[in-house]
Amino acid sequence: MKNSLISAALLLLVSGAVSAQSANDAGIAISGGGRSLTGPVVPSGPGLTCAPAGPVVSAFTGGTTQSGRIFRDGIASTCAGKAYPGIFNPGTTYNYETFTYGNTGATPSCVTINFDPDAGATPCGTNAHASAYAGSYDPANQGTNFLGDVGSSVAQPFAFTIPAGQQLVLAVTNTANAAVCTFAFEVVDLPCVIAPPVPAPVNSPLAMILLGLALAGLGGLVVARRS
Repeated sequence: MKNSLISAALLLLVSGAVSAQSANDAGIAISGGGRSLTGPVVPSGPGLTCAPAGPVVSAFTGGTTQSGRIFRDGIASTCAGKAYPGIFNPGTTYNYETFTYGNTGATPSCVTINFDPDAGATPCGTNAHASAYAGSYDPANQGTNFLGDVGSSVAQPFAFTIPAGQQLVLAVTNTANAAVCTFAFEVVDLPCVIAPPVPAPVNSPLAMILLGLALAGLGGLVVARRS
């Protein structure tokens, strides 16, 4: 009975040492305990990137082009929905850029884009237009997956409802000619939950020492019983 109590006490001591590591959900390495987090903090789900907080200033690079562009009907979309307004000048080449952001919402979400074609070092002015798509953007079929658009090439917001779990693709196109110029946008109310990385296994020196002592003690008890 006495030997059993000693064995149980040793095992509890080791268990307490192993579990005495502090919780770490912020992606910060813990010093002195031999425990660190592996990998960067990434959005939940494979290959997702959350929309940045605040405005994003970007520019056309000229590396991606399309034939024709969305018709500007002057109506900024709302979360009530808007039909694709049609294509304009299908024989003309325009630059376009896309920006893809993760959406981890479990239900449809009303998202707002604050678009500004007058931002940056070389503002586009009326030569830029923003549209939103669910999942992907096909420059050869610009009405596919359409969610909404800014309506006019001016600094103003537009909104749309994105389905649960669908990535948001923001497409910005030239409107007059294939120019390299700057613009800005801000994504508001797009759900994107950050998942903490998986903790690395615990390798505490103290835990290893206590484990060795416990094993040695158990071995001694076995020998004592046999002798």
